[in-house]
Amino acid sequence: MKAFSDKEWASSNVSVAEAREAQAKWALQPIPARLGFVRRLRHHIAAHAAELAAAAARVKGRPVAEKLASEVLPLADACRWLERRGARVLAPRYCGKEGRPFWMRGLTFEVQRRPFGVVLVIGPANYPLFLPAVQTLHALIAGNAVLLKPAPGALDVASAFSEFTRVAGLSQGLLSVLPANVESVSAAIAQGVDKVIFTGSSENGRDVLRQLASQSTPAVMELSGDDAVLIFGDADLDLVVRALGFGTRWNGGDTCIAPRRLFAVGSKADELRARLRQTSLSTLPLERVSDESAAVAGAMRSNFALGVSIFSRDVARARTFAARIKSGFVLINDLIVPTADPRMPFGGSKASGFGVTRGDEGLREMTFPHVVAIRQGKSRPHFEELVTDPGWLFSSYILAAHGEGWRRIGALRDLIGAAINEIKSKKAHK
Repeated sequence: MKAFSDKEWASSNVSVAEAREAQAKWALQPIPARLGFVRRLRHHIAAHAAELAAAAARVKGRPVAEKLASEVLPLADACRWLERRGARVLAPRYCGKEGRPFWMRGLTFEVQRRPFGVVLVIGPANYPLFLPAVQTLHALIAGNAVLLKPAPGALDVASAFSEFTRVAGLSQGLLSVLPANVESVSAAIAQGVDKVIFTGSSENGRDVLRQLASQSTPAVMELSGDDAVLIFGDADLDLVVRALGFGTRWNGGDTCIAPRRLFAVGSKADELRARLRQTSLSTLPLERVSDESAAVAGAMRSNFALGVSIFSRDVARARTFAARIKSGFVLINDLIVPTADPRMPFGGSKASGFGVTRGDEGLREMTFPHVVAIRQGKSRPHFEELVTDPGWLFSSYILAAHGEGWRRIGALRDLIGAAINEIKSKKAHK
């Protein structure tokens, strides 16, 4: 796969042209053929996991072992998920008689998932491999070509991943790695990419959205978080303290859904504050609240809504409060790790963005629905000019189809009479 220097990208649009040409051929391949590439890629990742982790670790000076766990392992799992689930998610959906309105008789529908074309993936620095790589793979398997713009300092890991895809057999032009600067984003948008997948800060996301608005380009925006942790009155404080230690330590605390605000119910707040003073977790803001409803209200005060964690021994009760929370992800008695499950969609609401990546929904985000309607038989009543007043006819049909009781029966009788008169009138006009 080709990586472009700043000078090459500034002076040429060859990457978009090549991507469009390659994508047209790629989209014609059956999904199982595309998925064969993912299987080969997964095997190559497994054989060279340490090499890929080392490239990811260099971006922010993190331990290689941590990157094996936080980026390479979930990437390999995401590949396996695509192999097993991708064809089913992207398969056409057929709609026949079931649920079809009476006046649509004779029609069948097929809802196909079509690729957008060229997708621009803008990656973050905190997870420079896992997040953009999974998004890239979803876009590719859906039939798109991808321009991958890594975060500053992440060009090497993006290029390493691109080389892995080349070894796995991905065709030239389907994946291009752009320079790690904002100018390459502006140039790609100006040249007319078909969708953008952005992961990063809210400020940078808004800058990208302003550019997309002029082109009416659709996007998925995965933006900043300000995640709250709710500690209910029956919470296991040993578990809470361990979880908070992990959440602030993992990836150096540079995780969009790391714990940022704590809300503890009643005396649990005093107990937790005393426990935290004995650790390095005391820069965490802790607010005492009167009850669980107040804890939820505190979490919702933020304009960001990416994730929230609840700690409680009563899981059923925690679930009832989780239903009141407006955020992309709610975790009960855990932090961060469950969001890496490849089956689960991930995204936020409010200032944390819109759209999702990963899971069934994330794979479908890389496509748009294309509906084909097929009319069988000779009947085309809507083509015929009505002799009967159409307003009266439609009102009667609506009442007959959706009314209740005797009024519905009366409307049905009127419709039958109108149909008979219509036939007589047409015969008389001939």
